[in-house]
Amino acid sequence: MAVLALFGLMLVLMLMRVAVPFGVKPEGKVMREVQLSFRERLLYHRGSIYAIGGVLLLMALTGVVSPPIELIVVLAAFMIVGIPIRFAVTTKGIGVNSVAYRDWSDFSAAEVGKRFLRFVPRPGHHSLKLTFAAEQHPPFMRSIERFLPLTTAQPTDPLWARTRRLLKGRIVQIAALLIVPAVALAFLAGSSVALAGGPDDPPKPDRSGLNTGTGTDLIGDGTPATISQDDFDKATKNEPFAVHLADWVEQNRLASNFIWVLVTGYLVMFMQAGFALVETGFCRAKNAMHVMLMNFMVYGLAMLGYFVCGFAFQFGGIGKVGVPNLGGLATLNHEATISIHGTDWGLFGYRGFFLAGSGYDVGVAVMFLFQMVFMDTAATIPTGAMAERWKWTGFVVYSFFIGTIIYPIFGNWAWGGGWLSQLGNEGFGKGYIDFAGSGVVHSVGGWTALAGAMVLGARLGKYNKDGTVNAIPGHNIILAALGTLILAFGWFGFNPGSTLGASGLGNLRIGIVATTTMLAGAMGGLSAMSFTWLTNKKPDPGMCINGTLAGLVAITAPSGYVSPYFGVIIGGIAGVLVVLAVNFFDRVLRVDDPVGAISVHGVNGLWGVISVGLFADGTANYNGLSVEGIFFGDGGGQLGAQIIGAVACFVWAFGVAWLFFKACDAIFGIRVSPDDELAGLDVPELGLPGYSPDAEPYRAPAPGPAPHVPAPQPAAGA
Repeated sequence: MAVLALFGLMLVLMLMRVAVPFGVKPEGKVMREVQLSFRERLLYHRGSIYAIGGVLLLMALTGVVSPPIELIVVLAAFMIVGIPIRFAVTTKGIGVNSVAYRDWSDFSAAEVGKRFLRFVPRPGHHSLKLTFAAEQHPPFMRSIERFLPLTTAQPTDPLWARTRRLLKGRIVQIAALLIVPAVALAFLAGSSVALAGGPDDPPKPDRSGLNTGTGTDLIGDGTPATISQDDFDKATKNEPFAVHLADWVEQNRLASNFIWVLVTGYLVMFMQAGFALVETGFCRAKNAMHVMLMNFMVYGLAMLGYFVCGFAFQFGGIGKVGVPNLGGLATLNHEATISIHGTDWGLFGYRGFFLAGSGYDVGVAVMFLFQMVFMDTAATIPTGAMAERWKWTGFVVYSFFIGTIIYPIFGNWAWGGGWLSQLGNEGFGKGYIDFAGSGVVHSVGGWTALAGAMVLGARLGKYNKDGTVNAIPGHNIILAALGTLILAFGWFGFNPGSTLGASGLGNLRIGIVATTTMLAGAMGGLSAMSFTWLTNKKPDPGMCINGTLAGLVAITAPSGYVSPYFGVIIGGIAGVLVVLAVNFFDRVLRVDDPVGAISVHGVNGLWGVISVGLFADGTANYNGLSVEGIFFGDGGGQLGAQIIGAVACFVWAFGVAWLFFKACDAIFGIRVSPDDELAGLDVPELGLPGYSPDAEPYRAPAPGPAPHVPAPQPAAGA
């Protein structure tokens, strides 16, 4: 169904280029019309035809779509090509069927090419390009010449020359583009398995919610009153009522877990408001709408990418590991692996595309919602570091990319049964441990932000020629403080919710997780305040805010495995670390980060990952998983796994993001013009300022004598 929806969308977009219900009617008297031939209509639709043809070819190679469906799509496309296309010249402008009309006053001239006619816009207007053999319609062109001067378009270089010019000096950037077709092939291959099944079909998904959770799930669940297989077999034979009661007990346990995970997911979603306020407050007023809207739209853009394929890449094989708190998720059981020394190391999953097929399941839906809001947290981090000079087009493309590739792949390595989680097989403790995402979420977002900020460059006026740094304060630190309080509240969902349950399997530790998180965040703010007070003679409000966030970021990975006491230590170190990191990036590396996102999330995410290998005390036991750091008896294996994970996180997130941003910058540019940057991005990029004056401002009366007011007359009969 997902593939059919894709084809339907492509055909609808193709149709909208020639016919729109209740469309635009040309103004003025029609002077001359030209109707395109079938060959010209093919030329007009060639972009859509190429796209549909490419998808059909890939579908044919993977066997996802049957030949009859492909034939129907081809026939539908040619039926759309058969719809007449008319260009009309009127006394007031130019019209295209019912889909477009533009006034002559919008243009200054018309460029005539071999296969197109391009109307050159005046300042403040957009161009219009008509694809057809313009030279074959002299009467039509003479009619246009009555209103606009005609010029001959400059001949373009041959394809080989343009290709060589594009490749020159940009080999690395162009190589990055190979990621897209490679991922597309992986996606389609996974889709063919997910939709068509295979020799190892997974268990049937539970779409009604009636079949998830049976008494057999309670066997050996790790609780003090563990039920053995022998106990269950005896009850099945002698006490059938007890067996049915066990089914209800397990369903209720799963219900409490579902509720817990969903509610904490809602809290994490609310953190998006906190990020929006923090980043907007730390930026200048002339960019307020742009920063706020990036935080608003990254939620939907990245979510769409995660829904299409990101979730499948991250958790498509999690069923092989199992998530007993949510019913196991056994339907997600396809993981791409590479075998080295007899071990199959996980690379990425490929079940659950579009939440279709085996992904359409009650437990999978809960997992998707919770993990999606985590992904969106990572996605929104670069919007702060790259603020005040990022072109909207570049932001939109990035949002989809991080939700489909950057975040899910590393997330699979750490949380989806991938190779980092398997390091314990080689003597590295229990494998890479990241309880709630200091690395998976925050470091991935922070290192992506670092790559983006480096490619974009600093804001105008940030650095002087002599190397000195100019502070560019935000316009409303109050907003940033309020946003931080919202984020701290949302963290009560972020960390405790990462148990993925509240009942059984050690999940009652959620209270310790929440308390440790709260203490670490508070200590981060206190230590940042104290450090800046000592070094600058006054506490720095911005650093107090970022110190609190740094403490919360740092405790995210170890929160499930350390005591509140060590949570205070981790948060306190993070508060000092963020102050040092901000100055390092700002003054040494000269990376302009308006909100300090790289230091808060990248650096302190790294610190949080390392702290697991230091302070994990071994008391937590999640379904048999207990972790110890070097201060509690581990010989260094766990710390080694954490270091490997931290390095892999930086290499992957920073490396892929840098290649991606470089490629985007080479293809369409990701930085706004200097004029737009100086004016502020609200109006040039979005057409609306963040802070608008009143639509009907009060105007004081002109100075002069006061108007005469007649005295009131006495009432009749008085």
